[in-house]
Amino acid sequence: MRHIVVSILYGHFLLRDAWCDAGDDRESYRDSEGHVAGASTYQIVVRAPADPRSVGLELRVWGGEPEPDRGSWDECRQLDLHCPTGELLVEQITAGAAAEVALPQDAGVYGVRVHRSGYGDAQTFLVDLWWQTPLPPDDDDEDFYGDLP
Repeated sequence: MRHIVVSILYGHFLLRDAWCDAGDDRESYRDSEGHVAGASTYQIVVRAPADPRSVGLELRVWGGEPEPDRGSWDECRQLDLHCPTGELLVEQITAGAAAEVALPQDAGVYGVRVHRSGYGDAQTFLVDLWWQTPLPPDDDDEDFYGDLP
């Protein structure tokens, strides 16, 4: 479990694979309309209504799908995220990474459950993340690091 303070710029922050941010084309942002979060293949947009300066985030990584959190949450949404590198970033828009997380199960498709409570500067978020399956064969970028100079 990690507790992270995330600076909010432009009303949201991202959860994404450390290297694979290609092809989003604002798909995750559009998918988040009217929800706490939205996803594309490699990225999740997490919305923070009322554009607070910062929010608290509790990030929990599980070996399998956890039971739904029984806390008092205003919103919750479950999504999938592909992580070809096995490294997750909590990214602040225009301010870089608030946290880098090496996922213990390494590369794969992860389930992500995003919870939000509160409003404005009193918002808090809980993200549960768990490994679901290996990456699909057409998404398995075995030579990912080999392509880098």
